[in-house]
Amino acid sequence: MQLSDLLDNNDNREIDLTKTRIKVTNFMENQYQQLKYLANTSPLQSVSYDNIKVQTSQSNSIESKAIKQLQAKEYLRIIDDCINSLDDIQAKIFKYKLLEHRTEYDITELTGYSRAHIYNIFKYACREFAKHLNLVTDIDLLEYKE
Repeated sequence: MQLSDLLDNNDNREIDLTKTRIKVTNFMENQYQQLKYLANTSPLQSVSYDNIKVQTSQSNSIESKAIKQLQAKEYLRIIDDCINSLDDIQAKIFKYKLLEHRTEYDITELTGYSRAHIYNIFKYACREFAKHLNLVTDIDLLEYKE
């Protein structure tokens, strides 16, 4: 395997910043939140002898839940690494908007940038985040111009 195969630098299509931003925002509001819930939910349940049922399934449900939890934790670690790999100001604005759910007013006060400048930084942060995430996972949030 060559470096160009590994890095997939052959894609010269232009990325649609607006559509990519929307996909990233939706991902962070939905799937990311589900991953956080799954990662922080204990797969072990307390023993209850009420209404005992015989399980005939060959699968081990506690084991599969534990595996899902570990996979969710790994995805969260990778997502956090992708966010932290952004430029400092991009990472801050990305976190303020999507993780901390701060208002535009708060972000302008914290950064000193205008709303328009923050919006532009956020669009490019979403593009870079989606590119990094696509490179290291099976999650593709990139949208391309027609």
